[in-house]
Amino acid sequence: MQKFTISLHGRGSEIYAHDITEEQREKLEHLNLDECIVDDVANILDFDSPHKIFESKEVYVGVYQENSQITVMDELEEEIFSELCEKVIISESISDDTEETVIYDKLKLYVNDNIKGNIFLLEIEDETFDLKKLKFNYTKLGKLNLITGITYNSKKNDFDFYWSKGVNYFLSYD
Repeated sequence: MQKFTISLHGRGSEIYAHDITEEQREKLEHLNLDECIVDDVANILDFDSPHKIFESKEVYVGVYQENSQITVMDELEEEIFSELCEKVIISESISDDTEETVIYDKLKLYVNDNIKGNIFLLEIEDETFDLKKLKFNYTKLGKLNLITGITYNSKKNDFDFYWSKGVNYFLSYD
């Protein structure tokens, strides 16, 4: 058996979903969410601290398939495979057994912390690395479609390191 390290890196999102009332939704719709500051949003949500917008029981972390890459290293830390996720998906060279979760709720505010880095890491053991055993898990949140996990032979990824590149907000669709 050989050891392999699979990493998914690039750009993505860490999204904090917050339940809102109809009244809060109306206020948020009148606020320019593209130009507002954290304090404005926190005040509408009645949070006692602006940092509360980055706290939620409902958090989604993932990468954008068009802005991320998958890399596989062997146990000698030599690269044996590297490709844009979008190309891997289009070429249908990974497992077609994907998981997709669609999140919809009319009364949600999504705080989208844009991230960059080595988002997912998965260490596996196998005779050889077989791309067909790799499965992407997707989550669709409104207009965003994220790869929110990878699985190889039923083993799920861990989170690696990433950092914030800025925050934006969006409301769930009607």
